[in-house]
Amino acid sequence: MVVSPEVERLQRECDALRDEVARLLAEAHDLVSVVKPNLLALYQTKLGAWELKRLRLQCEIARLKRKITLIQASVNRGEPVHELEVEGQLDLEFLDWRTRVAEAVASIDEAGRRLDHPLEQESAQELRKLYRMFVKKLHPDLRPDLTEEERQLWYRVQEAYDGADVEELCALAMVYPDSGEESPTTQAQLAAERSRLREQVTRLLREIAATESLPPFTLRKKLVDSDWVNATRKALDEECALLESQRDQLENHADKALASAQYGIGFSRN
Repeated sequence: MVVSPEVERLQRECDALRDEVARLLAEAHDLVSVVKPNLLALYQTKLGAWELKRLRLQCEIARLKRKITLIQASVNRGEPVHELEVEGQLDLEFLDWRTRVAEAVASIDEAGRRLDHPLEQESAQELRKLYRMFVKKLHPDLRPDLTEEERQLWYRVQEAYDGADVEELCALAMVYPDSGEESPTTQAQLAAERSRLREQVTRLLREIAATESLPPFTLRKKLVDSDWVNATRKALDEECALLESQRDQLENHADKALASAQYGIGFSRN
């Protein structure tokens, strides 16, 4: 069968566009599943301890303010102030704060583990190569007519890639049955396919740009800039110093409120 030069040209263009779509789909996924977690981990190792200190101080301040309010409310009602009851109520009310602090500590610990055990460069390259191969064959944006079996396979591919499981991707590549799906062959079909692929390239480029315009991607260069990191730490130190001063004032206020209750209508530590 003789193929016209125009059809051959369109076929080459479509092949190149499919490669580009596959690359961009893999890049978009990589941004969310690999780059973003790595940037967040780097942020935590650089600034997490400073932000954790600020969070703890904010928690202490909020708790002291609430403590003063509870003491004053008891005094206004003419009731004795039971310190242990007040502290018990505060423990219940501030469970969410304690959870936030615990999550911040866990995030810092996880960040250290993630950055201490990066995927070897050779394995990372093989992982991306295999994933892009599967993207071309199974991504719904390129293959909207996937069978249920192929959808399940694509789900396994995504799980393996997100888990950096090179062995699993290699195994899936070995057993994947090439469906031999029909490709556009006529000039009209190829022209329509080219238009569709071009639209996908434009859409993906726009989506990637939008993703990279948001944190933590906007901090990518700053996190490796020691001047920026040190300046941010200094700003956090200054903020924490102000919070410590506020906390100390509130502690003094709370102590006076308790003393007033003790010498006024009664104070109990039970």
